[in-house]
Amino acid sequence: MQMNKKSLGSIALFIGISHLSFSQFIVKPAYFETHAVSNQGLVVGYNEWTGPYSIWTPESGAVDTIDGIAPGNGVGGQATFSTDGNFLSGTSNGTTGPEMARYNRTTDTWTPLGSLGFSVDVSFSGGYAISGDGNTVVGNAWADTTGGYAYTHAVAWNQPEGIIDLGTLFFGRSTRANAVSNDGAVVVGWQDFNGPWKSALWKKNPAGGYYPNEYILLDPQGDPSDEFNQMGECRAISGNGVWVGGQGDFANNGNPWIWSEATGVIDLGTLLPGGTGYVSAINENGTVAVGRIQGGPWDPEIPFIWTPSGGMQNLNDYVNNTLGLTTGTFQMYSANCMSPSGQYIAGYGVNTATFEYFAYRVSLSALGVTENTQTEISVYPNPATDQLTIENTGVATLQVFNPEGKTIAKTTINGNSQLDVSAYAPGVYFLSVEAQDTKTVNTIRFVKK
Repeated sequence: MQMNKKSLGSIALFIGISHLSFSQFIVKPAYFETHAVSNQGLVVGYNEWTGPYSIWTPESGAVDTIDGIAPGNGVGGQATFSTDGNFLSGTSNGTTGPEMARYNRTTDTWTPLGSLGFSVDVSFSGGYAISGDGNTVVGNAWADTTGGYAYTHAVAWNQPEGIIDLGTLFFGRSTRANAVSNDGAVVVGWQDFNGPWKSALWKKNPAGGYYPNEYILLDPQGDPSDEFNQMGECRAISGNGVWVGGQGDFANNGNPWIWSEATGVIDLGTLLPGGTGYVSAINENGTVAVGRIQGGPWDPEIPFIWTPSGGMQNLNDYVNNTLGLTTGTFQMYSANCMSPSGQYIAGYGVNTATFEYFAYRVSLSALGVTENTQTEISVYPNPATDQLTIENTGVATLQVFNPEGKTIAKTTINGNSQLDVSAYAPGVYFLSVEAQDTKTVNTIRFVKK
């Protein structure tokens, strides 16, 4: 990092179990709004509105200020990492005011990326996400302010094309891009029409720019203009662009959800009946999702982790009971982000003894309990009609789960095996294979036609 960066000391508390000291729940005992966590375990966020962005290194406790403009006072944006951790999205000062920008950690430089030429409260545009390859930044920009009414359009930037206006389905109604795939080919966010914000998905046009946005539909065969058939705001996308996670609303009883073209919408359920939740991050193969659920405006938030084998679980319970860590008085309230590898989750909470805020980062993969994102077995045909072949070596426990995480089949297999799925209802299922010798768990999604 360059010499002009400001390094601030902070205390890191390591809470773990003695015989597995590499498994860590690490706390920063101060308010720190976490935006993203990298594959290297670095956490980016900010300490105060409109202040600079900072990168927290949990192992050492160091906090490096990288400047830029954090959200607040009319400025929007979010800092997220590219896959290698070198580039970040965000907002910084352009020649005439705050603009969406890309930060280069190697050169310690913010590069403003432009706008659509309009400003509100001195802000022109904001960067909300960066592609895994670091080449595409997405967010929103003011699209018009004439006639006393302002609205924004989702925008994307890449080096060859510059700023790209992703547009809107309804003139005078706002859109925003929240997340982007590794290669920049798929962008997701929200479309406003009648409130609340609804899902929006843009696909790259090989001829340049992006195709008009599409809704994600609860029933693909249903009416695309029916607001009760349109899923809520898209919040997250897997690196390969296959899986999307989003916000629940009246279309699905407020429950967080994930979606792919092959599976359709998978409702993740809830931990708080009547509450509203959203997915903040999803791993590459759709087998781990994190987010949070809230009841009323003053109710504590509940962070969750969802896997096909475990369904939705309170992240506090998961960390204490499944990971075997002891968080004590540190009560997590959010799961704001997950690293692209699925190893780290970060967020904030409140110390129930002191009632002070803290930020945290927890490692999931250290105990080998997370769903494996690298598939070492294969199943075919997929989709399947009658028989599913599982290629496997050695003795293993085979389980099949429905989308709600309930076990519908469990058996022991030895080597390659056949699974009769003829009686299964059409839809998406998850299959996990746990090796008897290594206890390695591989989870694969398959579709029953």
